[in-house]
Amino acid sequence: MGQALAEFALVAPIFFVLLFAIIEGGRFMIYYETLNNATREGARYAIVNGGNTLGCPSGPPAPNSTPCDVSGNNVRARVRSAAFGVLGNGVTVTPQWLKSDGTSGDNGRGMTVTVNASYTYHSLVPLVPLPAFTITAESTLVINN
Repeated sequence: MGQALAEFALVAPIFFVLLFAIIEGGRFMIYYETLNNATREGARYAIVNGGNTLGCPSGPPAPNSTPCDVSGNNVRARVRSAAFGVLGNGVTVTPQWLKSDGTSGDNGRGMTVTVNASYTYHSLVPLVPLPAFTITAESTLVINN
């Protein structure tokens, strides 16, 4: 009986640290993939609602709606909603529209939209004191609309 307790006392800390490390690794991967998917959704939203969309300054006039997103606020909202609660409101989103020569552009046809997002990740179980670090993701698409 005493031998089993001594062996458990030696093995248990290693076992639990390994178990919690696996849990943290899986949790990190969920956050990372969620952030990547959210940036893809934001970039897709930006190209679908490009400058030729009804209601945009360069597009045909719309009767009662303006779905175009010159400021990028709708792209930010789309990225945050695609993060669906896993990341919450802690996501920082920066959409950027560029011309083919790399200069700043708008959301017109032929422009490239890049959506950058970042999130500060904190470990759930502080057994091993991991510092908070930033997860970043980026998606780039070309506006064809």
